[in-house]
Amino acid sequence: MSIQAQYFIPEEDTLREIGRMQVLHGHLDHSLRLSIKRILGISVDDPGYWNETRGMAKNLRDKVRGLIAEKCDNDDDRAVVLNKVLDDADGATELRNRALHSVWMKEPRGDPFLHDRDMASKSHVNYLPPSKSDLEALSARIQRIHRVLDGVTRDLQW
Repeated sequence: MSIQAQYFIPEEDTLREIGRMQVLHGHLDHSLRLSIKRILGISVDDPGYWNETRGMAKNLRDKVRGLIAEKCDNDDDRAVVLNKVLDDADGATELRNRALHSVWMKEPRGDPFLHDRDMASKSHVNYLPPSKSDLEALSARIQRIHRVLDGVTRDLQW
């Protein structure tokens, strides 16, 4: 990366979509917590609720996966659907994290880019920044994941 690169602030409509996507991802985290609560058959007032549902999105997804493996047969349709939607949530969270945690930059007379570190390769990487329509699609994807999680885990006897 050149020393000439400068910080870059995207257009207002893109910033608005980043905010919307972040709020929806917060809803997704809460939906994961509710899924854990429902699978365990506890209430939010249960003393164990806080211990069972603490952590960031990845920890919550891992917890749900573990509970699915513990409570469902391999051929249970709910388990198949939940594991697929959790896979989708992994990808959505990765895109969300890239948009929020990378540094938005621009070279003089160049296109904007996202700059980040790849922890696996211990190297610096650049990505194309998401467009407004990319962010709208990601928001819709997060909403769909949230709806499926709620729909599959609500009112079920595990």
